[in-house]
Amino acid sequence: MASQGPPTDRGSFRVAIICALSREADAVSLLFEHFWDKERGPYGRADGDTNHYITGRIGEHDIVLAVLPGMGTNSAAAATASLRSSYTGLKLALLVGICGGVPRVANFDAYLGDVVVSEAIIPYDYGRQYPSHLAVKNTVEDSLGRANKDIRSLLAVFETELVREWLQDDASKNLKDLQEAGKKKRRQANYQYPGTKEDKLYPAAYAHRHRKWCSVCADDPDAFCESASKASCTETGCDSAHLTVRERPEEVVPGGHFRPGVYIGRIGSGNTVMKSGGDRDQIAAQHNLIAFEMEGAGAWDEVPCIVVKGICDYADSHKNKAWQDFAAATAAAVAKAILGRYVVHDGDNKLCTRVESTTDDSPDKARETYYYIPLPNKRFTGRTTVLNALEDNFFGQEQTQRMALVGLGGIGKTQIALHFAYQVKEKRPEYSIFWVPVLSNETAEGAYVGIAKKLGLQKSSEDDDVKDLVYQHLSSDKAGKWLLIVDNADDEELVLGSADKSGLEEYLPQSENGMILLTTRSRQVAGKFAQYDDVIDVEQMDKKEAMNLLRITLNQKQLLEDEAVTVELLTYLTFLPLAITQAVAYLNEMQAPIQTYLSLLQDVESDARVLEEEFGDNTRYRGSQNAVGTTWIVSFRRIQKSNQLAIKLLSFMSCIEPKAIPQSILPNDAKPYDLERAVGTLCSYSFLVRRGQSNVFDMHSLVHVAMRGWLRKQELENQVTYDAICHLAARFPTRSDAHHDVKREYLPHAIRLLSRNSRQNVDETYRLFGKVGGSFEIDRRFKEAVKCFEEVCLWKQGLLPENDNDRLESEHTLASAYLDDRRIEDAIEKLEHVVAVRKEKLDKKDHSRLSSEHKLARAYLDNRRIKDAIEILEHVVAVQEETLDKKDHNRLSSEHLLARAYLDDRRIKDAIKIFEHVLVVRKKTLNAKDHDRLISEQTLATAYLNDRRINDAIEMLEHVVAVRKETLDEKDHSRLSSEHELARAYLDNRRIKDAIEILEHVVAVREETLDKKDYPRLNSEHSLARAYLDDRRIKDAIKIFEHVLVVRKKTLNAKDHDRLISEHALATAYLNDRRINDAIEMLEHVVAVWKETLDEKDHDRLSSEHELARAYLDNRRIKDAIEILEHVVAVRKETLDEKDHSRLASEYALASAYLNDGRIEDAIKILEHVVAIEAEILAESDHSRQLAVNLLQDCFERLKVASGDNDV
Repeated sequence: MASQGPPTDRGSFRVAIICALSREADAVSLLFEHFWDKERGPYGRADGDTNHYITGRIGEHDIVLAVLPGMGTNSAAAATASLRSSYTGLKLALLVGICGGVPRVANFDAYLGDVVVSEAIIPYDYGRQYPSHLAVKNTVEDSLGRANKDIRSLLAVFETELVREWLQDDASKNLKDLQEAGKKKRRQANYQYPGTKEDKLYPAAYAHRHRKWCSVCADDPDAFCESASKASCTETGCDSAHLTVRERPEEVVPGGHFRPGVYIGRIGSGNTVMKSGGDRDQIAAQHNLIAFEMEGAGAWDEVPCIVVKGICDYADSHKNKAWQDFAAATAAAVAKAILGRYVVHDGDNKLCTRVESTTDDSPDKARETYYYIPLPNKRFTGRTTVLNALEDNFFGQEQTQRMALVGLGGIGKTQIALHFAYQVKEKRPEYSIFWVPVLSNETAEGAYVGIAKKLGLQKSSEDDDVKDLVYQHLSSDKAGKWLLIVDNADDEELVLGSADKSGLEEYLPQSENGMILLTTRSRQVAGKFAQYDDVIDVEQMDKKEAMNLLRITLNQKQLLEDEAVTVELLTYLTFLPLAITQAVAYLNEMQAPIQTYLSLLQDVESDARVLEEEFGDNTRYRGSQNAVGTTWIVSFRRIQKSNQLAIKLLSFMSCIEPKAIPQSILPNDAKPYDLERAVGTLCSYSFLVRRGQSNVFDMHSLVHVAMRGWLRKQELENQVTYDAICHLAARFPTRSDAHHDVKREYLPHAIRLLSRNSRQNVDETYRLFGKVGGSFEIDRRFKEAVKCFEEVCLWKQGLLPENDNDRLESEHTLASAYLDDRRIEDAIEKLEHVVAVRKEKLDKKDHSRLSSEHKLARAYLDNRRIKDAIEILEHVVAVQEETLDKKDHNRLSSEHLLARAYLDDRRIKDAIKIFEHVLVVRKKTLNAKDHDRLISEQTLATAYLNDRRINDAIEMLEHVVAVRKETLDEKDHSRLSSEHELARAYLDNRRIKDAIEILEHVVAVREETLDKKDYPRLNSEHSLARAYLDDRRIKDAIKIFEHVLVVRKKTLNAKDHDRLISEHALATAYLNDRRINDAIEMLEHVVAVWKETLDEKDHDRLSSEHELARAYLDNRRIKDAIEILEHVVAVRKETLDEKDHSRLASEYALASAYLNDGRIEDAIKILEHVVAIEAEILAESDHSRQLAVNLLQDCFERLKVASGDNDV
C-alpha cells in the first residue's frame, strides 16, 4: 500500500508539538516516521513569524514541531502566536518536555521518569524559590481558561482506567522504539532508565547546601551559596540517611520495558524555576498541582493545548540534570501515545491536501530502483507455502518489516529467498532489492561495497565505513522502497555481535519503506532478529516438490519411470533440495541409473556425522538424519577416484575462505586443460559456483565444513593444511610485487588459513605471516601488520641464535611496524638491540647495518632525541654517499631524514639545502602521489615555514594535503601531520579561522589515538592554542598551553627547543591576559637560553625578544623595550619581506614604544608604513590592522596637542 505523501501547504497541518529545549525536541524527533522538510523542502512561514519549524509525520498525524527560542511563559506566548499565524489549521498543540514533579499525586507516589498531562494550567510567578526566601514578583492568578471541549473530552477518556492502561502500554512501546532509534543514530543523549537508585527524594525541609566549611551555608540552615546550587548532593555532603524511602512498583510490560506512570491534573506554570521543596508543597497544596513547568501559561491561550511533561526532578533545591534525557524521552513516548488516540474530525481531514506519495506506483512518480542480487535459479520449483507466507507477512494487511527463514543447511533457504526476490522484482518494480551473504566479515563487507556502488554512494573520507553509508542511505526516505536479503546468517557473533564486538545487525537499515529477509540455520539468530510470529521454519520438500525438482534437473527423464526407486532415492535423501541437486549432478555426469547411486549411498556408514561438530546447535537436529553429509561423502569418494586434481583443489579450498575464491590462487601445477576440467567437475557437483563469466568461485559453506570433516576422518587434514600453507606462502605476492589487487584478493584466504587452530609450526607458516604483514603494511593497516610480524619474530627468536641475520631482519621489520603504529619506545628497544648486534658482526658499509641504523635514528627523532639521531644519520649519509648512486632510494631516505633532524635542531638552511636536493631527485623518479615524494614535499614546506617563506610553504602543503585526503584514512599519521603543517602555515599567514578548523580536527583525532605525552599530539595541541590566541580566545589558549608545558617539563630538558617554544607561547598568552609579571619572568628565561643556543637572526629567538619587549612596554620599562625592538626590527628588515606579519608586528611594537617615549614623529613614520602595507594584505576588520590604524590616529592627536596646531 502506498504511503501518504506530505501536505501541500501549511494550512493542512492539524497538530503541533512545542518544545522549550533542544534536548526535548531531540527526543521527540526520534519518533517521527517521515520528515517532510527533508522530502519536499520547508513550508515557509507567515510574515513576522520568527520561528523555524520541523515538519513530518507521527502515526496518522502530520506534525509541525516548534522549538522555543527560550524558556518561560513570555517566550512561549510569543512563539505560539507566531506558530498560529503560520499554521492556521491547528486543532491541537502538545507542549512536550520536562518538568519538576510533586512527589505525591492523588494518594499515589510520582517518580522521576513518570509523565504529567495537563487538565488545566495554573500560572504562578513568584520569582525564584529558595528555602531561605521568596523573591516575590506578584501573586498567583486564577487558572487560565478551560481547555476546549474537544480536549476536555479526550482527557476524560484518558481518565478511565482502561484507556489509561492502553496509554501507558503504548508509551512503553514508543519508549523502546525511541531508545533503539537513539542508539542506532548514535545520539549523544542517554535515553536509558537511570534506575531506582538514582531516584532520590529528600524531605522538603532538608535544603541542598554545603554541610561543612562554607560560611554562607552555615549561617542560615535554609540558605545555600551559589557554589552549592551548582554542585551535586555528593559534593555538598547531603546525607543519604535523610532520603525518603520509596519503592517504585514494578511498572513494566511483557518483555521487561519501562512503563511510565501517567498523571492527569493541574500543572503550575511560571517564568521562574521552582527550587524549594517547602514552597513546592505549599503552592501545590494551595492550587492542587501535580507539577511545575515554565511554558504552559504562555501557550495555553494561543492554541488548544495539552502539556505533556516528564518528571526530571522534584522541584526542590536538590535539582540536577541526571534524569533530563530520560524524562524527555518518556514525555515524547506519552505524547505519541496521546496522538495515537487523538482523531481529527472528518471535515478537517477533507480540507487537508497532500502531495502524491513519491513511492506510489505511477510511472511518472516512480523512483529509480536498484538491484544487487545473484542471478535467478531457472530450475527453482515448489515452496509455495513459504513464498505465500512471505508475501502475506511483508505485503498483507498487518505488514512486518523483518522476516527470518530458519532451517537445516541445504534445506533450500537461499533458493527460496532468491526466488522471492525475483518475485518481488516482477510484481513490485518500485522496490530496490539487495543481497548480502554473511559467511564471513569479508563477504558481508564486499556486498556492502557492491551495494554502495550500485547506489552511487561514495566515501567522503577514508575513515568512512561503507556499511554505515549504505545503512544511512537505506534508512532515509530518499532510498524509496527496498527489500534487503541477508543470506547465510548462521554465525551468531558475526550477525548479532558479542559483548566486545558489534555485529552486522548494527548496519541493517531501518525504514518504514524497507523490509529485511534473513536466512539462517540458527534459531537463536532468527529469534533475536525477528519477532516469533515472523520466523518461518523451512521444512524439507514434500514428495511432489521433490519429484518436480528431480524432473526439472535430471537429463535422463526415462529414469523417473521407475517411480518406486525414485521415491526411495528421494526418501533416502530426506527430500533435501541440496542433496537432490548434488545427486542429480552425479547422475547427469555419470549417466548412471538411480539404483546405482542409491546403492552407493547405502554403502556409507549409517551413523555418519560429518557436519555435527560445526552446526553450533546440536539440539535442534538431534535424531535427524545427516543426509547432506551422506550425499557429500559419496561425491567426495567418486571425485577422488575419477579426478585426483579436483579433490586436491577441493581439499585446498576447504582450508581457505569459501567465498570469492580466485582461480589464480588454486594449486596449478597441472596443465591448463586438466585444471579447467577439475574445476568443471567441482562445478558440475555444485560444490563450486562460478560468479558470472569471471574466474572467481564460491564454495558452499557446508561443503567447506564437510570436506574438512572428511579429510579429518581420513587423517589427511594436517597434511592438507601443511600443503595449503606451503602453496599460499609461495603464491602470495611479496612486498615488492606491484600486484596490489591480487594481494587484496588473496588476503582473506591467507588470514583464514593462518587463523586455523591446527597451525603448522613450519617455516612456510611464518613466511606467509611475513607476506600478509607486508600487505597490511602497504595498505597502512599497521596494527594488523604488527600482529603478523610479532608472530614471525617470536618464531625466529625461539629457533635462531641472537646474531642470526634472519632473526635480526625479523626484529628490524617488527620495529619498523612499531614505528608506523606510533609504538616508539617498543621500536627503539628492538632497534637498539639489532644495531648493537650488527655493529659487532657487520662492516660499517653493510647495507643491513646501515638500514637498521637509519631506522634507529628515525625512532630517536620521533622520540625527540635529536642529537642522537643526527650523530647516527651523519655517519649513515657519509657512508652512503661513498657507496650509493645519488638516485638510490636508501640514500635519499637517509638524506631526507638527516635534513629533518637538522630542521628539528634549528639548522634550517642546512635542512632546506638537503630537502631541495632530495625533492629534485624524487620528482624525476616518483609519481605525484608517491608516499615518499609527498613526505619530501611536506618536510621541505615545513622548512620553508621555519625560514619564513610562508607562501611557498602553503602552496606545497595544500597540494600534499589534497593528495593525502584522496589516498589516506583521516586518522593516518602522515595525513594528520601534513594537515597540521598546513594549519601552521595558515596561522603564519593570518588565516586564523582556516587554521583553527583544521587543528581542531587534528587534535580531536590525535587525542583519540595517541598518548598524551606523544610529540605529534602535543605539537598539534600547542598549535591549536596558538591559533586560539591569535583569535583572541585567550583563556582557551592558556588552558592548552599550560597543559602542554606541564607535560613537556616532565619529558624535555630545560634547553629543549620545543619546551622553550611552549614557554614562549604561554608567556605570550599571559601577556594578552594582562599577567605581565608572569610573562616577563618566563620570557627573560627563554630569551637568555635562546641567546646561548641560537643565532641572532633566528626567527624563534627574535620572536621571544619581541614578546619580552612587549612585556616591558606593558610594564612601563619603555627604554628596555625600545632597545630590544630596535634590534629586532633591524634584523627583520634585513631578513624578511616588508609584508611579513612578524616584521609588521615588530614595527608596530616599536612605534608604540616610541609613542610612549614621546617620540611621536618617529612613531608616525613607522606606523604610516605599517598601515599602508596592512591595507594591502589584511581585511578591514582584521584586529592587527585596526590596532595600527587606531595607534596612528592617536599619534596625530598627540602631535596636535604637542604642537598646538589644529591643522596637523
